[in-house]
Amino acid sequence: MRHLRSLVLAGVALAGLIPAGAFASQARIDVNVIHYPSTIVRYQNLVYGDLGIKNTDGGDLTDFEDNIGTVPGLENSARSMGAHLKLWKNMPGVLGVQLNENATPLSPAYGADHWNRNRNEGVTLLWGHDFGGITGGLQFNRTSSSTATAGLTSTPANWAPAAFSPTVTNSRAAMNSINAALGAEPWNTTGFGGGVSFDWDAYGRRHTADIGVQYRTMSYERELVVPGGTILNESDGNYGIALNARTQFATSDNTYLVPVFNYWSMNLDNRLVDGITPGNDFEAANDVSGWNMGVAESWVLREQDLLTLGFQFGQEDIEYNDARPFGAPFSATYTTTPALFGALEVHPMNWFHVRLGASKAIVSKTEFSNLASATTTELSDSPFGYTMGVGFRIGGRLDIDAVVNQDYAFTGSWLASGNAETPFSRLSATYRF
Repeated sequence: MRHLRSLVLAGVALAGLIPAGAFASQARIDVNVIHYPSTIVRYQNLVYGDLGIKNTDGGDLTDFEDNIGTVPGLENSARSMGAHLKLWKNMPGVLGVQLNENATPLSPAYGADHWNRNRNEGVTLLWGHDFGGITGGLQFNRTSSSTATAGLTSTPANWAPAAFSPTVTNSRAAMNSINAALGAEPWNTTGFGGGVSFDWDAYGRRHTADIGVQYRTMSYERELVVPGGTILNESDGNYGIALNARTQFATSDNTYLVPVFNYWSMNLDNRLVDGITPGNDFEAANDVSGWNMGVAESWVLREQDLLTLGFQFGQEDIEYNDARPFGAPFSATYTTTPALFGALEVHPMNWFHVRLGASKAIVSKTEFSNLASATTTELSDSPFGYTMGVGFRIGGRLDIDAVVNQDYAFTGSWLASGNAETPFSRLSATYRF
């Protein structure tokens, strides 16, 4: 039981490897299960709800928005609800269902959370079972929409080319803008994946490994029928793949060494067949991929508290031969070499906890190349990220987790300072039974 409790604590904190990302994520349980479906066995008999990410520029909360923020999937969106259920004792395995406002990312590695984080809502089904010595899991995910009017058919319903204006000078912010613009293009997706988890004994202690893989088709079709012919723009066999792996070595009764490796890749080729002006026909090969590898050491303090320190290397590459998004074919690369991170979760009372997470890249670099003019822009800096979160346990069964808006931490409410700041940038709840 002690091993399982420590394992769950370490796994939750390291879900995204970089604490500033992990602690700002959705209900912290489902972060693991999306990428490692076999781990659903560890998180059975629970229901969670996530109110998503809120824009915290300041001022009063706006009305509910149907995922129409300026950065789809990254603000004013990402709401979800799910359940992991083992309904009766002899039931074969644990079932899970997740209803998501956005398609789930392929990987926890940097960049993957931007792509297909559009307004095309999704559902994910999960199943996992302990086969005695090894745990297996499966997942299936789907997003779909379409529209047809006055000779125009579009699948998904709201597909449109991306737009991007590089007005930022920070390397990570620049790559975030590129990812957000291209990732806002929706696809209808069908994905499936699997994973295994297993334990083994060595050096007198118990150790654990989790592996997850996923494959996802990504398609769109836009057909315009007008007098004189048909114009068809469609995907060309698009797909995404991901491999996620991690191990947790118990280096002592209270410490865990955690190596992590993530890789993801998407093929986003498209073509245009213009039945009116054949000279407009084109085929474009578009590819995006990323990887992340790192290691962390976690210390379980006083049975419940957790301290994590580590470092990671990562890279994302984009090559678009489709000239439409930015006006010309381009490539972009983002690298971190390396990023140091740390996190602390403390429980001053059994019903209340505080989380802190920070990361700092030693060298962070973004290269953007216009493939038509052979011009390259390079940004190099060392960005810092920080997140603070709080959690409340109510009645021993209901956990409320929140990410604190940093402005609110200084100004308080309107009564305290006259500033009507949004108190939290993310809020979720998990009920266990």
